[in-house]
Amino acid sequence: MNTATRLHRDGQKHIVDLAHVMHNLWVKVCKDVGIPEDSKFVIEDVLTESKYYTFYANAQRQYWEAISQYQAGGYVGLRIGKR
Repeated sequence: MNTATRLHRDGQKHIVDLAHVMHNLWVKVCKDVGIPEDSKFVIEDVLTESKYYTFYANAQRQYWEAISQYQAGGYVGLRIGKR
């Protein structure tokens, strides 16, 4: 597998992993504030009462940032150093 293909695959995997983290944190936030996790419309003030909200907001920011970088042709999810 060439480097470009591997970077493409790794970038997609990174975005999927961030989506899973964000979903898991969403479930924790919902349980913490007592709303159903399948809620579609939630007032953000309710969510901010959760001790997990900061982590959820950070994961959400990283997710959208990674998508934006990936669409712009940038490499996402890369780390400096050995694997």
